[in-house]
Amino acid sequence: MKIDLDVVRVSALLHDVGKLDCWANRKPWSEHVYYTYKFVRACLGEELAVYAMRHHVGSSYGEEYRPKTLVEKIVCLADNLASGADRRETPESGSYIPSPPVELTHLLNSDVVRRSMDSAELAYVSQTLLSKLGNLEEDFHRDSTGVYRRIFEALRGSELRFVPADTRRPINDVSLWNHLKLTAAFATCIFLGGYRGDDPKSYSFALLSGDADRILSFVNESLRLPDLNTRSKRIEAATKAAGETISRLLGPECLLYAAGGSFLAVSPPEMAEEVLSEAKRAFEDMMGHRVTLTVSHVVEDGERFKEAYGEVWEKAQENMRLKKSQRSLIPKVEIDEGRDVCDVCGKAVAVKVDEQRLLPLDASPRFERLCDFCWNLREEGKGVWLNDLKRKTNFVACIRADGDNIGKFLAGAAFKTQNKANTPSRLSTFSDLLQNVCDEFERLVDYFGGRSVFAGGDDVLAFVPGERGLEAARAMALKFREMMAWKCTMSAGVAIFHYKLPVYVGLESAGFLLSRAKEDGKDRVAFAVIGGSDVTLSELAKVKSWSWSDLETIMEVVKFMRRGDVASSQLRKIAGVLAGDLKRNLGSDRAKVFVMYQMGRDAIEW
Repeated sequence: MKIDLDVVRVSALLHDVGKLDCWANRKPWSEHVYYTYKFVRACLGEELAVYAMRHHVGSSYGEEYRPKTLVEKIVCLADNLASGADRRETPESGSYIPSPPVELTHLLNSDVVRRSMDSAELAYVSQTLLSKLGNLEEDFHRDSTGVYRRIFEALRGSELRFVPADTRRPINDVSLWNHLKLTAAFATCIFLGGYRGDDPKSYSFALLSGDADRILSFVNESLRLPDLNTRSKRIEAATKAAGETISRLLGPECLLYAAGGSFLAVSPPEMAEEVLSEAKRAFEDMMGHRVTLTVSHVVEDGERFKEAYGEVWEKAQENMRLKKSQRSLIPKVEIDEGRDVCDVCGKAVAVKVDEQRLLPLDASPRFERLCDFCWNLREEGKGVWLNDLKRKTNFVACIRADGDNIGKFLAGAAFKTQNKANTPSRLSTFSDLLQNVCDEFERLVDYFGGRSVFAGGDDVLAFVPGERGLEAARAMALKFREMMAWKCTMSAGVAIFHYKLPVYVGLESAGFLLSRAKEDGKDRVAFAVIGGSDVTLSELAKVKSWSWSDLETIMEVVKFMRRGDVASSQLRKIAGVLAGDLKRNLGSDRAKVFVMYQMGRDAIEW
C-alpha cells in the first residue's frame, strides 16, 4: 500500500478504538491494541489494522505490538503528543484491568458524571460503529480521502463522545473521540512536515486562531426581527465556511473547534499563513465583506505543546488581542450625491424597495429602501415579525443573556479551580459544551413560543411573548448552570414592550438592563416594562436587578395573585412590601403576613 496522508491519519484516528471491547471484556489495559487490530481489520483490512495497532513502546507491550514502519512511528509519536497534552494530571492509581462501568466526568466538576457505560453498553457502541462502517477496504483503495472523511464523520457522530479516553480520575473528563481526533491532527502535521525521529522537540506546530470582529454591531445593524435572525444565521454560515476551508486544506481532524464567529486549529507552521488567508477569505466572502475576521497564529515545538499547552494557548490569546488592536477598519463606500442610501445599513446604494414595509418619515411616508446585500438577507429571513410573537397582552419580551466570566473560563481559570490544566481536548470540549448550551437555548425559546435571534458562545438574544419573558429567561439561566455543572452563572436583561414599538426600543433597553445586572454582581436579572419609545437611560438606571431566586419568589407571588383575582390596589401594596423586604434581604415573610392580614379583613378573598 502506498504510504500517503490518508493512510497515516486513518491509522491515527482508529488507534485506540479497541478500548471499547477491551474494557467491555475486562481485559488488561495493554490488550486494547489487539482489539484495535480486530476492529480495523474488519473494516479496512490487515495492513491498516497493523498500522493502527502498533503505537506503544512500553514494557507492557510485546515486540509484535511496537512500531516498526514509518506510519506506525508517526502514529506512536502523535499518540504520545496527544496523551501528554491532554493528560497533565497524575491519575489515581487503580487496577491494570478496567472494571466497568466507565465514567466520563464533567470537565468543570469531577463530581458530576456526564455518562456512565457498563460492559454491555461499551460492546454495543463498538459493534454499532463497526456495523455502520462496514467493509471499506476496497473503497479505501479507490478513494482513500473520501473513505477517511466518511470514517471521521461516523466517529464524530457516535457514542465515542461519551466514552472516556482514560478511565482514571481526574483525567477521565476527555472523551475517546477527542483523543482520537487530536492524535490524528498531530499525525497529519507530522506527516506533512516530514518525520524527524521520535523526539517532540524536533517538530514545530502552529496554533491557528480566528475571531470575527464586531458581530453584534452587524447583527443589530437592522432593527427588524427577520433581519436580526438572518444576520445571526449568516455569521453561523460564515464560520462554517471558514471551518470547511481549514478542513479542506488540512483535514477535519486539525480543526479543534469552529463556532460563533471563532475557530481554533493546529497545522504545520509552513502552511499556517496560507490556511489562515483562505479561511479569512471564505468567512468574509460569505459576509459580503461587511464583517471582518481577525486571524493569527503562534508556533511552538512539540515539547511545549505536550508539556505546556495552556501557556501556548495563552500566548495565542495575547497574539489575537494584539492583532485585533491593529486591524484596519472596513473602508467606507463612496456614494454619489443624489443616490439613495440603504435604509438598513447606510453603507451602500439602495437598489431595492420593500413594499411590505412603510417608513413613517415626517409627513411623507415611503417604502423602505435596501441595498442588494440587505435585500438578500431580508428575503432569507421573511416570515417572522414581532406581531407574530405577541399574544393576548400585545407585548413581547426582548431577552439579552450572557454567561458570567466565560472569558476567564476559556483562558483556563475554571480548570485551575479543579486543579486541572488547560489542554487541547478540554478546550475543545468546553467549546462543544457552549454550543450544546446554545442548542438548548433555541429549544427553550421555541418552547416558550419565541424566536432565538442569536445564540453563539455564551451570548443570547431572543424574543418571546411578553407574558413569558421572565419565565423564559429564568429557564435559560437554570439550564446554563445545569449544563455547566453549576460552575458557571448567567445574567440577563429583559425588556417587555408593546409589539408596535420599534425593535430598537427592546434591543437597547434589554442591553442596558443586562449591563445593570452584571454591574450589580452578576448571576442576576434586571427587567422592565417599557411604556413607549421615549424611554431614557436615566429611567432605566433606576431599575434594580434581582437574584434568580428572588425572581422565582416574585413569579410565585404573581401566579398566586392571578389565581386569587386580587384587586390592582392590593397588588401594588403587596408588591411594595415584597420589593422593599427583598432589597433588604428580609425574605418574603412580611409579604405573606400582609396577605393573610388583608384576607382577614376581607380585602382579599380567601
